[in-house]
Amino acid sequence: MASSKGQRLLSVFKSLEAHPIIGVSNKEISDGLGISPVHVSRDLEDLIAAGLVVKLDNGNFAYSVKTLQIAERYRRQHEMLVAKLEELNQRVNRI
Repeated sequence: MASSKGQRLLSVFKSLEAHPIIGVSNKEISDGLGISPVHVSRDLEDLIAAGLVVKLDNGNFAYSVKTLQIAERYRRQHEMLVAKLEELNQRVNRI
């Protein structure tokens, strides 16, 4: 089981999906998750240091380009696997 800090950090990270373009404020994250703003700030600092989150000019926080690149690589690999499975399924059904 993940540590409580790890679980909190992941909750903060996942909360950014609410507004991926305009970002989410520290207060919105804090209020939404019921976590103190201080803990949210620390977690966001860790996520920024890891290159997964950026602070926008409007002061909000959003996923970084690095995070979006990871998501895109996952999407492409998923598409390739689905295509392979469909191909295998067609071969099996021909037999």
